[in-house]
Amino acid sequence: MQYITIVRGRLKDADQAAAQKSHDAIVDSLRPRGEPMGAVGHQAYADVQDPGSFVAIDRWSNIEGLQQFLGDLSVQTQLGSMFDGRPDVTVLAEREGWRAF
Repeated sequence: MQYITIVRGRLKDADQAAAQKSHDAIVDSLRPRGEPMGAVGHQAYADVQDPGSFVAIDRWSNIEGLQQFLGDLSVQTQLGSMFDGRPDVTVLAEREGWRAF
């Protein structure tokens, strides 16, 4: 079964180059910790009308690893450092057997 997290929030840095630099440093730091726990992908998105509105979608192969990763206070602190407030995090499970394309 596959899982995804959706992280939504407002970027702390209005300068998009600086926000990207912060994001990329966090991804580079957390990726080696997440991959052994089941992290298999990360995509970052911005609202077309409001580039400060950020959404990330992460794919996971393991719910226990995902929960352990998100429950780690140091991970929460690092992820939260790029937002102007607490981001909204949603965890979803794949509907196995449902038609997909």
